[in-house]
Amino acid sequence: MKVYFARHGRTNYNDLELCNADPSVDVYITATGEEQAKILADKLKDVAIERIFISELKRTQQTAVIVNEFHNVPIETAPLLNDHRSGFEGKSAKLLMEALDKAENRWTAHFNDGESIEDMKKRVAAFLDELKAKPYNTVLVVTSQWVIQAAVAIVKNISNEEAWSLEVSQGSFLELEV
Repeated sequence: MKVYFARHGRTNYNDLELCNADPSVDVYITATGEEQAKILADKLKDVAIERIFISELKRTQQTAVIVNEFHNVPIETAPLLNDHRSGFEGKSAKLLMEALDKAENRWTAHFNDGESIEDMKKRVAAFLDELKAKPYNTVLVVTSQWVIQAAVAIVKNISNEEAWSLEVSQGSFLELEV
């Protein structure tokens, strides 16, 4: 199955450099994010997408709706695709990065009752296992950079370090065979 992993468009929290994984918080794509989603939609318009999967976060839905204007396929919410619950909800992303840099093991570290990156990666693996059982040839997954990096690590069987060095720009995608 071909899986196009797309990163949502730029958000108000990206502009503020804040962490967010809570779907109840009003994080939304900005005008820049809408433009990124339109460019993404244009790049994917000729792909025979059969279904779109999104996280519970509004930004992924907003991005998917724009892309789906060319496809008109069902959009399915998958909580397993939610962003990393870092324990820094609403706080500076720089604080999270500093904490990860100081951690004995950045991949297994937990902060403020959040989940580790390895915990998030296990969620992504569970999503991929569920996806493999579905009858699709081509799907689009709209989610966050860290979830995409985790998927790459799993599918390509590479280290976290290698996967996290991969930059996935907002409104861009990469294709994986799952």
